[in-house]
Parts: sequence; structure tokens; C-alpha cells
Amino acid sequence: MNKRLFYAGSWPDSAALLEGALWVGYAWSIQWSLVNHQSLVFLLATLVVLVCALTTLLWQPLKLTLARYRVRKRRTEMWMHILYPPMLLAPPLWWLLERIVGSLPDAQQWTLACLLMTVGWLVFLISLLIKRLIRQYRQSLSDHAAD
Repeated sequence: MNKRLFYAGSWPDSAALLEGALWVGYAWSIQWSLVNHQSLVFLLATLVVLVCALTTLLWQPLKLTLARYRVRKRRTEMWMHILYPPMLLAPPLWWLLERIVGSLPDAQQWTLACLLMTVGWLVFLISLLIKRLIRQYRQSLSDHAAD
């Protein structure tokens, strides 16, 4: 496999993907706790989120790395993919589902929001893969032109 695919600039992408996966997992832990009426999974997920947040706030090398522009830019893109679909699509979809099916419990509303968050994160993942493939293609073209 081409070593150019794993270059040093891929750290911002990886940081944003991991953070997005952390928040999507946290949302699903809330959903699981709502459906099963058990808070253990939610408490464990909260503990993981708190440990990650404290690590990024207190460990100086990670704090400096996450403060860089590229990482902030990717993390902002990730938040847009994770938060906008639930905020913009969930209310009209829920209204439509209520008209078709009828009233459902609140846990089902959270399930819809979690599904939309997961889809948004997957769209972010696919967009990063496409950007990386385009970058690799351009690099291979410039390498062939230099030869």
C-alpha cells in the first residue's frame, strides 16, 4: 500500500473521527439507558467522556495539538455533520412519523436523533475518505509529472 496515504497531516482527520465516534457512542448509551431503564451503560460512557475531556484539557502535548487550526477545522466539520442532521431533520421526520404511526414514547424520539447522528458521522467519514483519495490521486499525478 502507498505510504502517502498515511501522512502526518492525517492526524486532524483521525482526531475528529475519534471524537465524533466518542460522541455518537455517548448518544447511543443514553438511548440504551432510556430504553432498558438501566443507567450503568450511561454512567460508564460518561466516565469515558470525562476521562477523555480531562486528558485533552490537562495533558499539555495533546492540548497544544488539538489547539492547532487544522484540528479545529476538522472538529468543526465533524460537529456540523453530527449536530445538523438531528436538529434540522428530526423534527419534520418525527412529525411525519407521528402522523403515520401515532404517538410513540420519548425513547423513540431519541432513537431517531441517534440514528441521524450516526448517519451524519458516517457521511463525515465518507467525505474524509474521498478527500484523502483525491489528495492521494493528485500526489500520484505530481509524482509522475516529476519523473
